[in-house]
Formats: sequence, structure tokens, C-alpha cells
Amino acid sequence: MKSASKLRKTATRKEWVRRWCPPKPLVGVLAIEKILNRHTFVACQESRLIVAVIAYAIQDCLNGSYPCQRQEARRFILGSDLQLWCDLVDLHPDFVRFVARKAGYLASEDQYWQFISVKVVMLPKPVENTNKSAIHSMSCH
Repeated sequence: MKSASKLRKTATRKEWVRRWCPPKPLVGVLAIEKILNRHTFVACQESRLIVAVIAYAIQDCLNGSYPCQRQEARRFILGSDLQLWCDLVDLHPDFVRFVARKAGYLASEDQYWQFISVKVVMLPKPVENTNKSAIHSMSCH
């Protein structure tokens, strides 16, 4: 005989939540890194490091874990800070942005928020004592 706790089903309800569902990029971050490394002025360890920072900032534009991380990466790629990093390796910032757009990493932020339904477990209501006289007698002593 099965126990009553195993037979009891948990009550769930559906809720609509907003979830970030970015598109799949056309190429990976390593391919972007290779393209950018080919266009640098000098091939050395330091230039590869700078290109890696730029490439991972491009990746964070789409795949950042948190909205603030994606926004910060987009601000870096689309803003004037990219110019400083690109000057170090003689890359043109418009070329970097072009590569990021063509690869699918600079997609519109608003376009990829979707509402999806999820099941939420409903917690059981706390049991209230219906014997008010017992509660009253306990609090009076």
C-alpha cells in the first residue's frame, strides 16, 4: 500500500515570465578573434591579448549572463572606449563593429526578450487553528 504523501500531487500554476532568448550567432568568438588578429598591425602576445579582450566583449554583447553585463559590453563596442583599444593594435573600430554585426552579436536588445510560460509550485497554505477558545485560553495564562 502506498503512503498518502506519495499519492499527493504538488499543486502548480502557470506564470508568464520574461526571458532573454538571444539568436544563435553565425560564427563563434574564436573565428572573430582570428579575423581581428589577421588585421592587426603587429602580431605579438600583447596584440593577441587585446584582440581577445575585444572579441570576448563582442561575445558578451549577446551572451552576457546578466542584462547589465550585456549593456556594458554593448556600450564598450558601440562607444568611444573601443577606439582606445583598437589604436593599440592598429584596428579600425568601424571594422570591429562591422564584424560584430555581420556575425550576429549586435542584435537589438529589445527584440529578443520573450514571454514564456513556466510552472510554479504553489506552497500549501498554513493551517490555522480553528479552535479560537483554546488559543484564547492559552494566551490569557
